[in-house]
Amino acid sequence: MKFSKAVQEVCISADIPLTPQEICERIKSEYPEHYQTPSHLRNVAKGYYKDADHALLAQIYICVNSNRNFHCDKTQKPMKVSWVEELKIKAEKVSSGVHRLTRYRSEINYVEKVRDIRDNAESYHEACYQASTFSGPSLYFHRRAIETCNIPTSLNHMEYIYATLASWGMHRMGEKGPKMKSFDFFGKSIESLADEITAAQNYRYQMMDEQKWVVLRTIFMRLDVMETSISLVGNSKVMHHLLPNLVPPIDREYTLWYLFRKNEIVSNLESEWLLMRTIIENFFIPVVSDVSFQQKAVMWLESQDVYPWDTSMMKIVDNLVIGAVKSPTTDARE
Repeated sequence: MKFSKAVQEVCISADIPLTPQEICERIKSEYPEHYQTPSHLRNVAKGYYKDADHALLAQIYICVNSNRNFHCDKTQKPMKVSWVEELKIKAEKVSSGVHRLTRYRSEINYVEKVRDIRDNAESYHEACYQASTFSGPSLYFHRRAIETCNIPTSLNHMEYIYATLASWGMHRMGEKGPKMKSFDFFGKSIESLADEITAAQNYRYQMMDEQKWVVLRTIFMRLDVMETSISLVGNSKVMHHLLPNLVPPIDREYTLWYLFRKNEIVSNLESEWLLMRTIIENFFIPVVSDVSFQQKAVMWLESQDVYPWDTSMMKIVDNLVIGAVKSPTTDARE
């Protein structure tokens, strides 16, 4: 039985939400094959954890934080974990006929998320790099796309972005999974936005106004990237490589999961734009505006040989979000 399945069964069998420590004790007694595993013992020997109990506890935190069917109530410490069936995101129509993601826009406390990233920046940064989730072409093409963004409509730059998206999982072979449009469609959409992109490259996140947001909306709405119906993830990743200091890459597994503990996206271009703008305005910009974050980020940016994924302030925040999802919380390390 997989470890995640064992944790699931422990939570389902409980009448009330459990703390990770309570889950740990039940795993030890009911699923002993998942306790003192070779991986646990290796990590203890390397000094990563004090003992096998702490290694198991860290594994539980990672499991419940990375599976959307676990509900983690972090309003109390230690948090309480329960198993819930995947919820559907409900959309409602407003008078303009635009769908609004009510759950994403009304139930999230961005201030708490900004504070969490700020207060745990160093540990999340370390967790991101320890995870070693991405390497090879995904890093190479990303860096080349960032390095050539000063000429956004050049063939090299557009090819680097296209290759980055493919290596980041935006195009999968076979019947299932996301699909990108042909390079011709992709390239022509960027070329048609040359003026808007050039203007936006001079924008600064500290000085955004409604007119500038309108320009970003135009870019988002007219990019022709994905064959599949959802545009938010693909368009944000393209825009990040066109405007790395202004637009972060947004995805389901990390960004949406960290902020909302849900990763559904309503297939409606206007709603997807509104969601991206909301995330940037209420989460990414407040983080990069924080003085303590900036002090750390400058040091990381100056150490490219050690931190090659730290290619911009916005990307560093994205890296911290990845680290937050990948790592156990502070409770697990105490």
